[in-house]
Amino acid sequence: MAPVTAFRKATPVLVVDRIEPVIPFWEKLGVIPTTEVPDGTAIDARLAFVILAAEGIEIMYQTVASIKDDLIRSASVKEAFPTDPQRTTLFIEVSELTEVERKLRGERLVMPRRTTFYGSIELGYTDPAGNIIVFAEHHVAPASA
Repeated sequence: MAPVTAFRKATPVLVVDRIEPVIPFWEKLGVIPTTEVPDGTAIDARLAFVILAAEGIEIMYQTVASIKDDLIRSASVKEAFPTDPQRTTLFIEVSELTEVERKLRGERLVMPRRTTFYGSIELGYTDPAGNIIVFAEHHVAPASA
């Protein structure tokens, strides 16, 4: 069955208390803010929303406060959105896992390097908001003759 529409992209939106602590984690990998939306209500110039991007990847973070503010204007969808920080697991394929390890040295490693039965070498870290980020390097097995 063909999809109803042509999908173009899927981008996760991670809901957190604060955005600023996660930015340095991603910047170590060259994933940088491309869009920043300040929280208009915060006294200390906090961010309400950010899009982080690099070649082949885009991740969004939005604060709980920002979501609550959005929902005040859209009362009909209040029940559909959680208004607490959420935790998720992202799976990201990379070309060079050793480079990820080098750049994230000092970050919290929660899944040491392992090789899966299907030939993927993986490891996982948490970002400062507690989301698990699994990085994987895939090796294509040679075709049997």
